[in-house]
Amino acid sequence: MDNAPANEAAPRKPRRARRRVVALVIGTAGALAATAAFAAWTVGGGGTGTATATTAANLTTSVATTTAQLYPGITGANLYLKVNNSNPFPVAITSVNANGAAVPDAGHPACSTTGVSFANTAVTQTVPANGQATFTAAGVSMTNASDTGCQGATFTIPVTFTAASA
Repeated sequence: MDNAPANEAAPRKPRRARRRVVALVIGTAGALAATAAFAAWTVGGGGTGTATATTAANLTTSVATTTAQLYPGITGANLYLKVNNSNPFPVAITSVNANGAAVPDAGHPACSTTGVSFANTAVTQTVPANGQATFTAAGVSMTNASDTGCQGATFTIPVTFTAASA
């Protein structure tokens, strides 16, 4: 039997439980404060920037001479090309186009009527950035109107290119 007086209060909760609750509240408040402090330093933004495009340089040739043995009546002979690209990007050549009359070498002054021509030719050739490419393009012809003094001559043929960045 319990002999406790009727006026005694109910037993107290242990202090340990109260301390845990207080510690949990303080820890949660601290975490929230740290998150708020972090959020105060994290920012976003926007704006504009600039970029300047380079100016493309034209392709040049070191050599544009015939490689075939020319004779009156030949058509479709090859033109030897060594193309230089000084751009910082590769360039794809899609055609080689005649740009003037064929010129015989200096050792053949009697070759005044060359009869040599070049037909515009479609090609697929990529010249690397700051580099060069060597290739041939068919399209050189020599007519029967060529002077006899053109025998043995090497012809230089001025050309232009249709090309774009690759």
